[in-house]
Amino acid sequence: MEEKQVVKLVITGPVNAGKTTMVQNLSDSQIAATDVAPSDQVAQLKSMTTVGLDFGILKIDEHLELHLFGTPGQSRFNFMWNILSKGAIGAIFLVDSTSEESLVEMRKMYDYYEEHVGLPVLVGATKQDLPGAKNVDEIAAILNLGDVMVVPVDAREKEGSKMLALTLLGNALVEASAEAGEDDFDDGDYDDLF
Repeated sequence: MEEKQVVKLVITGPVNAGKTTMVQNLSDSQIAATDVAPSDQVAQLKSMTTVGLDFGILKIDEHLELHLFGTPGQSRFNFMWNILSKGAIGAIFLVDSTSEESLVEMRKMYDYYEEHVGLPVLVGATKQDLPGAKNVDEIAAILNLGDVMVVPVDAREKEGSKMLALTLLGNALVEASAEAGEDDFDDGDYDDLF
């Protein structure tokens, strides 16, 4: 019997970008969350905010599960960014396409992750359906993250969110195969990720 592989994936980004929503909609079971009523300016954006983590599990097939760790978005909880990123194969950064502040905070978070965490990253641009949303090309230009992919995603929809997670997983597999050498890596063998 083939052993099940578990891959850890971080979902991060500024406050109100859709992290908890994405974890909830991707998870195949009830999630664990640490949401509380905000006591600062975040209360103007939403009634509940994550202060610890959101956790869910996405079953890809009988051999592979993605364990999803949603981070708090506020920089005062950046110690949790480090803790939750340990052992992860990559991070999905979500950014609110309608908010200049979200874009500024996203860039600061990205710089922090680059310096302290160093994971492969994809950016999901949320709220693309709302008036005033910047398109992905504008967001990529503003964030100026080099070759980091910026793609539109609706955190409320499982399939689009799942494609983003699988794209990040695929990028990690490509990196692992490049590091291992083409002949040393079999398709479907996830062991080199751990």
